[in-house]
Amino acid sequence: MSAAKDKWIKDELNNRGMTDNAENRKTLGKQYDAIYVGGNPKDWRTFFKQQFPQLAGMVDGGAGEKEARAIFGDLIDLFIDVATNPDNYDLTSTAGQAAFKTKVESTKYAQNTTAARAQWDAKDPVEKKDALKNKRDELRVEFAGLGLTMIELDNLALQALRDNRNNLEIKYMAFGKLSDRGGIMDTSEAGTLKAALKMYDYEPKDEEITAALTGALVAGVPQTSELLLNKAKILAKSKYRAFAEQFDQGLTVQDVFEPYRDVAARVLERSPNDITMRNPLYRKPLEAMNEKNLPMTIGEWTQELKTNKDYGWRFTNQANQQVSSVVSTLERAFGLIK
Repeated sequence: MSAAKDKWIKDELNNRGMTDNAENRKTLGKQYDAIYVGGNPKDWRTFFKQQFPQLAGMVDGGAGEKEARAIFGDLIDLFIDVATNPDNYDLTSTAGQAAFKTKVESTKYAQNTTAARAQWDAKDPVEKKDALKNKRDELRVEFAGLGLTMIELDNLALQALRDNRNNLEIKYMAFGKLSDRGGIMDTSEAGTLKAALKMYDYEPKDEEITAALTGALVAGVPQTSELLLNKAKILAKSKYRAFAEQFDQGLTVQDVFEPYRDVAARVLERSPNDITMRNPLYRKPLEAMNEKNLPMTIGEWTQELKTNKDYGWRFTNQANQQVSSVVSTLERAFGLIK
């Protein structure tokens, strides 16, 4: 449980005069999740994600967030006011939620959406038919790898045109349709995301990939590929602390492992493909950290490979040649060979 959620529950227990027990905490916890989508109640992004889960990835503090502000304008101002003046809003009762919905619908963004729908509905039927066909054909090419049916493409085209949806919304809606049929793991996008996660030594579950590609809620939070990759990165920093700085600079676990892998392959005379982080023996340089919080050096790793019998260096050609060389030197020293 987050610190923000725990504090909110404690405050509500006190304000409402409720007994501090597991049942009441569970009840308030559900209310918190309903209001704040599992996020921080002091952050306007929480309310943005609640209203627009398909756009959760935009409010990242970077370029995406600038785009979100440009698109949503005064709607974000409303969310900021909710976050900074929570006592002015009732988001728990049916009446309070209806009142908040009215405020959302009165924003410029909502009015633009309503206007877009009215404009579309007023179009000539033949014009709409042609526009839908063109949009459907465009979407069929764009999402060819998803195998969407004609009905699904028609529905997606209608949503895109009637509501004037942006590209990000359309993408999440497309993957959402595929998720309903359970075929999302067969897409190239799923394969690409899974491969990226494995670069951080993270083995994702199918449901995590599906949620990230469809913007589905997990523990009340809308999921994105960025969130899942960030989770993998955080776990990597915890597991391989000596490389935390490198991960922050954009390197992956695979990136920092490769030099150790290549040395092990050369020293042990094996294919690099045989040296994987899944094997605890070869993961050792990733997990090692000296008293100065520095990782194992290549020299230390080479010594480990040659002296630790578990790696089998003594059976390599290099080891045998070194033994033969030592023996020859001794024989010469004792005059056994000329």
